[in-house]
Amino acid sequence: MTSISEKQAILKNTTEKKTYSAQVFQCIAYITHKCPILQELFLKWTTLDIKEKVLLNYIVFHIVEKTNIDLYTPIMQGFGYWNSLQDTEGACGFHDNPLDFKFNLEDEKRIMKIILIIDKITSNIIIRRNLSKEIKTFKMKILTNSNKETVED
Repeated sequence: MTSISEKQAILKNTTEKKTYSAQVFQCIAYITHKCPILQELFLKWTTLDIKEKVLLNYIVFHIVEKTNIDLYTPIMQGFGYWNSLQDTEGACGFHDNPLDFKFNLEDEKRIMKIILIIDKITSNIIIRRNLSKEIKTFKMKILTNSNKETVED
C-alpha cells in the first residue's frame, strides 16, 4: 500500500510538462476536500451509476461550448483520482499543496463555469432518478391495489 506522500509524489509527477489540462486535474485533485461546492458535487457524482455517468458525459459534450470542453475531462479525472484516494487512504486530504498550478482570473472563471454546469446536470440526473423510482413505486402500489380489488370481487 502506498503512503500519502508517495501518492502525492505520483500525482505531482503525472506529467513533467505542466499542461493546462494537467494543471486543472491537479487543482481539482487538491482542492476537492477544501471547497464546499466541489465537495458537494463530488458526493453527488459518486452516487451516479455507470449509465448516469455516461449520460453526464453525453450531456456535457453537447451543452458545453467547444472552447471549454477541454476542462471537463481533467475535472472528471480529478474526481476519479480523489475517489480512488478515498477508497485506499480514507478521507486523508493533502496537508500542504504538493502541486504547482496557477490560474489567471479568466481561467478560474472558465473552470468554475464548467463545475457549475456539471453540478446542475448531475443534480438533474439525480432528481430524475429519484422521480423514476417514485413513479415505479407508485405504479406498483396501484397494481397491487387493483389486484386486491379483483381478488375481493
